[in-house]
Amino acid sequence: MLEELERTLRQAGELALTESLNVTAKGKSDFVTSTDLAVDRCLRGALPRLAPGSRVFSEEEADGGDLSGRVFIVDPIDGTTNLMYHMQLSAISCGYAEDGRLMAAGVYNPFTREMFLAERGRGATLNGRPIHVNADETLEEAVLGVEAGPATIGEGQRAYFERVFALHIRGRGMRFTGSAALDLCYTACGRFTASIFHYLYPWDYAAGWLILTEAGGRLTLLDGRTPAMKGRSEPLAASNGLVHEKLLAAFA
Repeated sequence: MLEELERTLRQAGELALTESLNVTAKGKSDFVTSTDLAVDRCLRGALPRLAPGSRVFSEEEADGGDLSGRVFIVDPIDGTTNLMYHMQLSAISCGYAEDGRLMAAGVYNPFTREMFLAERGRGATLNGRPIHVNADETLEEAVLGVEAGPATIGEGQRAYFERVFALHIRGRGMRFTGSAALDLCYTACGRFTASIFHYLYPWDYAAGWLILTEAGGRLTLLDGRTPAMKGRSEPLAASNGLVHEKLLAAFA
């Protein structure tokens, strides 16, 4: 399946590069573009052919979150605001799960032509080459990726950023890419030591989770529990594994 998934994501990526960019606001800081919708239509048509009896669960047409059976968990464009501002930090994210167990994944940034792929038990790759998390052992060595939702979500975000600042002054720096899928892949290939997320939805992290795990890393909620991959999550932490417990303790 992985070769077919890669081919499908590359075809969808060509749409992301060529589609005219018409923007519709879903909320103050939440948008959908004609590119999101075009990529979504492309994936809905192509992905079910890769696994008989499968369906697509997408950000653009979420159906309530039932991940039973064979399902492709898709974010047509992760980093829509980045796309609107031509930052080239947007990705097509697709995880394939069977009864909630992730089996294969692809995250593709068509602007940089970087294709991250993983298959359960067979490792992760970037453009065909194996990737692995970095070897940082302390938070003082760490470069961290950080993501947060719109400021309109309330006071809980203030406490989150206060904790993020404490990590910032302790480590080597932080980066806000605006794409959770890319943050997870950057952690998987060693560009980031760890990443922190205020909250995510399954389409934000399903594919990146498998890629990170297959590259030797970890993703948990900030209390150490495994994400349920249903609805909006609590805060999450991704890491190279070596700093994970230190990261959870520092954030707590």
